[in-house]
Amino acid sequence: ADPSGFLRVSRGISGGVALFAGHGRSAYLCRAETCIQEGLKKGRLDRALKSALTEFERQALKTQLICQLR
Repeated sequence: ADPSGFLRVSRGISGGVALFAGHGRSAYLCRAETCIQEGLKKGRLDRALKSALTEFERQALKTQLICQLR
C-alpha cells in the first residue's frame, strides 16, 4: 500500500508519541476519522506501538490526527 495514504504515529525511544516523525515503534492509520476513532478507542494503537497511551497522549493524538484530515 502507498504510505502517503496513511497517517504515521510513532513511539520514540524516550517514550514520547510523535506524528509523522521519530524513530522507534510505528503504526499507521488510514486517513478516515472512523479509523482514527477506532484505533484510539479500542486500544489498537496501544497494541501496535506495544505501549499503553496515557489519556493525555490519546486526546492530543486524536486532535492532531483529525486536524490532518481537514
